[in-house]
Order: sequence, then C-alpha cells, then structure tokens
Amino acid sequence: MRHSTIQYAWLFVAILALLPRTVVAQEEVVAQDDVSSDAPAGGDVVSTPVDSPVAEEANESAWTYPKSYSVRPLTMEQGMVRANGIFTVWDDGVDTVFGMTLGGSIGVLDDLELGINNYRIGSSVQQRYEGLIPVIFAPSAGFGNMPLYGRYRFVHREKLDFAGDLIFVLPVDTAFALEVALPFRITPNDRLSVDTGLEVRGTFGSVNADGSVKRADIRIPAIVNYNFSGRAFISGETGVQFVNLGKDFNPAPTEIQGVAIPIGFRAGGTWKKENKHLIDLFAGFSFPELIAAGTKGADRSTIEFGIWDIFVGVAFYTRPLF
Repeated sequence: MRHSTIQYAWLFVAILALLPRTVVAQEEVVAQDDVSSDAPAGGDVVSTPVDSPVAEEANESAWTYPKSYSVRPLTMEQGMVRANGIFTVWDDGVDTVFGMTLGGSIGVLDDLELGINNYRIGSSVQQRYEGLIPVIFAPSAGFGNMPLYGRYRFVHREKLDFAGDLIFVLPVDTAFALEVALPFRITPNDRLSVDTGLEVRGTFGSVNADGSVKRADIRIPAIVNYNFSGRAFISGETGVQFVNLGKDFNPAPTEIQGVAIPIGFRAGGTWKKENKHLIDLFAGFSFPELIAAGTKGADRSTIEFGIWDIFVGVAFYTRPLF
C-alpha cells in the first residue's frame, strides 16, 4: 500500500512539471482572442482622448499590485484582503495525513499586514495544518493550530524588500509556539526573485497527559521564483533547518534532531480582473527533510524520500477595500 502511494506521488510530480507550459499556452490563446476582439471593424477609426481628466483620475486610482507572482512585495497594499485554501497530503514516515487549511490576511497599511494564516509571501513552506480553519480529515479527524501573525516591512526598494514577522501559534492541537522571522526578497528583474532570511520557532508547553515539549527550530530558506510570463510561475525551495534544538520528551519514531535540508517545488498561474480581484492557483510537492545530518535518536536514513508533502492551493486577493 505504501509503495503504491509513493508511485502516485511521483505521478503527481510529473503532471506538475507540465503545469507552467499549460498556463503559458492558455495565456497566449487569451491574448490572441483579446487582440482579435479589440481590432476595429472595417475602416473604423478609434479615437483616444489624451488629456482627459476622467482618464487621469482612473489611472491614479488604478490597482497597482503586481500580477506577476515573482515580483510582488512582502506586504499587500493597504486595504487588500487575501483568502487562501490549501489541500495537503503529507506522509510523515508513519502515517499518510490528508487535510485542508483555510487562512486570511489583510493589509492594514502598505507596510503592515495582519492575519491568521500560514501562507505568507516570501516565507518558506510553513507548518502544515495551521491557519484560520485547519482541518485534518485522515487518518483521524481533528483540527490544527491557529497562527496569529503580524508582518511589518522595514525596507522597500525597487529591487529589495525586508520585513519582520511575529507569529503566535495558538495551541488547539499541539503546544503553544512563538515564531520570529526576518523575510528578505531580492528582485533582480521583472521575472525573477530570490527569497531568504531567518525563521526561529520556539515550541513549549503541554501537549497531552504523556508529557511536554520544549524545543527550538531555526530555518534559513532559499527560494527562487520565476515567471515565464505575467501569468505562469514556478518556485524552487531549499535551505537549511536546525531541527529540534531543545528537548522533546516524546519524539516520534522518524523525528530528527540535527540539521535537515528540504527540497520543494511549486508551479501555478495567476488570473487578474483589472481593478477587481486577483486569483492564484498553484500546486507543489516537497521533501521537508530530504537530507539529514547529525541526527539523534531517529529511526531513519540520511537521505529520506519516504517523508513527503503534496499540496494544491488557491489564493484570492481583493483590490483595496479602504
């Protein structure tokens, strides 16, 4: 059964690799249709007002948030709202877990974003089943934790964004956790961006009657995002994780204590209705702890393909509402 599950996972990866090409082809067809429909019939002449006050006012109030995923700033514009849903199949080496996470965020200011969400621009793939409504369907039904976060952008330049995150993980399913992160985005051109930074998470408190948890995890992500066009994008993620630096009284059989290197990939497309809304559809996979070194007390190999994560998601953005 487990061998069959892994085969389906690799089939999903093959399909995912074709996703960007499909999105680009669709965008080309839409562009051709738009050109055909906008062309004047017969010998009609279309006049365009140059100095119209109405046109100038419309341009000033136009929604300027980028459609291209790779060049978006680390915070949304003031008044924007993002709602997202991610369906995940995760094999932790013991069980195959299926669940869903719904989250929401709002741009309070151009440099300040608040939300209950584990989906944040420029951050690494976050803890599974943490959000406004995190639900686990199998192998046993349950709820995940709720991460209440605030992000403030300290630096905003044409090719550079730097921000700080403070996340309180409210303990619904596991112990309380506090995370501090410093996301950093470099945008060399209008198609490419590189995300890195520092993410420190401390977990402490009582999980159940069997014991308590005191541990710390540090992540240094390295993420590359690339837009093939204004619509289609891909992202590749790796980095270094210092896992379980504290003391965990009840480690799982496959849990490591040391250094881990993840590998992940994401692809998707964006659809934007001018001055209305923007929608991202994406899918991806990751090996959260593909390579592990300095492990302690873990019943697992140094290179581990048996722990994997497949996800499909959607993110809906509104234009500024205030």
